[in-house]
Amino acid sequence: MMDARNIESLTERGEFYLCLARAFMTPLQPESFAAMRDALADDLAELGESLGYDCAAHIAAYRDAIDATPQHLALLQCYSALFLNPPRLVAINATSYLDGAHGGGTVTALEQAYLRCGLQRGTDFHDLADHVAVQLEFVAWLYFAGAEAMSAGTALPALRPEHFLHAFVTRWLPRFIQDLEQEAAHPEVPANPYLALARMLAAAVSVDAVAEEIAPKERRARMAICKARHERAERGVTAEDMAFIARKLREKGLSTDHLAIPPELRDEAQGYSRGSPPGPRKGSRYE
Repeated sequence: MMDARNIESLTERGEFYLCLARAFMTPLQPESFAAMRDALADDLAELGESLGYDCAAHIAAYRDAIDATPQHLALLQCYSALFLNPPRLVAINATSYLDGAHGGGTVTALEQAYLRCGLQRGTDFHDLADHVAVQLEFVAWLYFAGAEAMSAGTALPALRPEHFLHAFVTRWLPRFIQDLEQEAAHPEVPANPYLALARMLAAAVSVDAVAEEIAPKERRARMAICKARHERAERGVTAEDMAFIARKLREKGLSTDHLAIPPELRDEAQGYSRGSPPGPRKGSRYE
């Protein structure tokens, strides 16, 4: 009976995080808006109550915000203004809060975490491994995989979801919410359902995240790495950093022309377009 309850709990947690993962994807299709308007709040409310997450007030706020969003285009415009169009107001590639730039060391650490569980970037995925939706989809996958392993009596995944939440999500989530709150405070900003979703995520993470027990030597090494990344994020990229990068590129015979373009404009200047994260591999209540 205990195993059955544990399996159900893991599955429900997977569903909750998968709902949020899909909600933080770019709502390109009208079906995305319809699902967020008609089904998402009810699904999250049912799961949150079952799992003991303190998110009822945030679900009510989400209902108000999505009800005030008149149509698909309005939701897409809200998402684009917040996360996509320069100047981006909130970092959907969340390790920008930790490394001070896209593609820093935390992205590599995330990719290594995915590889530990045998997961690699899909061919339809055109963003970095630190996209909020990708991280949450991975958490959902870990919960689903844990439930399946427990049911079959096989080995659990190489990484536990509560450890991943603690190691990564708890570190960027407060600043992510802070940026969303700052934008919501402006009276001219239209209804923003993403702030309520981020607060729901925080309510779940406060229950689920658990620090991994590691050897003291490894803990000191990880703390040193995190400190260095934090200092770099606070300091930003200096002229000396750019000179060092340019010198290393020239030593390898590579072009440095792109360094003269501001980071937020490089994708556009090079003809790239931002894609949406891949669809989840598991079904959920939020279709």
